[in-house]
Amino acid sequence: MTSVEKKRLLTIGPLEADIIGILGRLKEATANEIWNELNKTGRKTAYTTILTVLSRLYTRGLVSKRQKMINNARQYIYKLTISDEMKYDLIRQHIYIIGKMFGDEGLNIMAKLLMDYGPSYGYDNIGDEYI
Repeated sequence: MTSVEKKRLLTIGPLEADIIGILGRLKEATANEIWNELNKTGRKTAYTTILTVLSRLYTRGLVSKRQKMINNARQYIYKLTISDEMKYDLIRQHIYIIGKMFGDEGLNIMAKLLMDYGPSYGYDNIGDEYI
């Protein structure tokens, strides 16, 4: 894999992150279930946009899909396929970007946020007002 391919694979937008998070929680879901979950959080997104993002995530190998008959209609069931190595690379890339942009000060702020909000606090409580 070239560095350009790897960079494209590791670049995750806000809607992609939301969909990956939903699939991480639900383990597997249809596009409609993902769309409903996004609507519950107040994120109004067109159903066709969800299909497009899922297609791109599938093409990039971040999700798998299988067909299933649901209410006499064929639908895809999507499942997250991000490896632990890719999770590590995604996190490392974001740490690198913060360090490159803000130097030690940025890394210290990130470390403080992790200490303040830690895993038991829950990422949803940190807020997404900046996204």
